[in-house]
Amino acid sequence: MARTLIALGVIAGALAVAWLYRRFRPSTPTAPTYSVPTSLERWDFAQPNAEWLLAVFTSKTCSTCAAVVNAAQGLAQDSLAVQEVEFRRHGDLHRRYAVDAVPLAVLADRNGAVCASLAGPATAAELSALIASVQQ
Repeated sequence: MARTLIALGVIAGALAVAWLYRRFRPSTPTAPTYSVPTSLERWDFAQPNAEWLLAVFTSKTCSTCAAVVNAAQGLAQDSLAVQEVEFRRHGDLHRRYAVDAVPLAVLADRNGAVCASLAGPATAAELSALIASVQQ
C-alpha cells in the first residue's frame, strides 16, 4: 500500500511539473511572416494597360505607409502606374490578394505577374532600384 501511494505521489508530482512547464515556459521568438500575391488582376487597378503596376498596399493605422506611398508616387510615369491600395477603401483587394502586412509594394507586369515586392518602409531610391532590377 505504501509503495502504491509513493508511486501515485511521484506520478502526481511529474504531472504537476509538466503542467507548470507548459504554463510558464518562455515563448519561442518567431520571425515575422507575410504573404505576397504571385499575380494581380490588372483590371482591379487603375491604368490596367500600363506596362507596369506598382501597387502599394497600406492602412491608415500604419505609421510608415504614407512615406512609402509618397516615394512610390514620385516614380509614376506613362509606363509605370502607381496606386495606393488602402485597407479601409480597398479591403476587398487586401483580402482577395491575401495581403496581411503593410506597407507592401508589389510590382506587376502587363499580364499581372508579380515580378518583385518590398515589404516594410521603403525610400524612393529603394523602390526605384526594385523597379530597375526587373525592367532590365
